[in-house]
Amino acid sequence: MPSFIRSTRTLVALLAATAVLGACSGTDDTTPATPTPTEANPSATPTTAPTPTSSPTPSATASEEPTEAGPALSVTIDGEDVQPNAKEIDLAVGEKLAIKIQSDRAGELHVHSTPEQFIEFDAGTTSTQLVIKTPGSVEVEDHDTSAVVALIEVR
Repeated sequence: MPSFIRSTRTLVALLAATAVLGACSGTDDTTPATPTPTEANPSATPTTAPTPTSSPTPSATASEEPTEAGPALSVTIDGEDVQPNAKEIDLAVGEKLAIKIQSDRAGELHVHSTPEQFIEFDAGTTSTQLVIKTPGSVEVEDHDTSAVVALIEVR
């Protein structure tokens, strides 16, 4: 067999092995792959990596938007009028409660959990999440008016 054919087969085998090893390297699957031109393929063009088949592990940061439907609390504040009035919510220990606050003023919601928590908001729309780690009954009130907006039963 001529040596250039063996060299071509060797090059093809090396490229295939590199592709397999690259796919198994544990790199971020969301970053587009950018192949570099080679002697075997001088016109290589960028391609995108395949979509991961497993679902990502959810992060526990407070600044994230909710990723799936779950318990939610929508609060509306117009001057001294605060809604809802003592909305009852069931929540599991450690479960995220999505909170959306629409207000005409800045303020603070006081969460009577153990430990206590405070949710500051500005005029306009504020979205956040609340996690309570201790079971029991928890009141959420508007700090300025002392209006109870939610009664959370944490189990």
